[in-house]
Amino acid sequence: MKKTRISILVVTFLFGFIYQPVWVYNNFWFRADFYDSIPFTVPYWSFLLIYSLISTAFVELVIRFVNKYA
Repeated sequence: MKKTRISILVVTFLFGFIYQPVWVYNNFWFRADFYDSIPFTVPYWSFLLIYSLISTAFVELVIRFVNKYA
């Protein structure tokens, strides 16, 4: 991988860890009713980590799509 691609993915991961869109925060953390039905507690940092990994994977897929078809 090139350094620019790695830097884009690192920035995406860090940005996803620090900032979440309002709809993600509201639907998956603030008002999530399904956390009451699971037998363990989910810490906030794990929510941030999962969101960061998903957003980084999505950006990687977009980069691959652009490289393939552009």
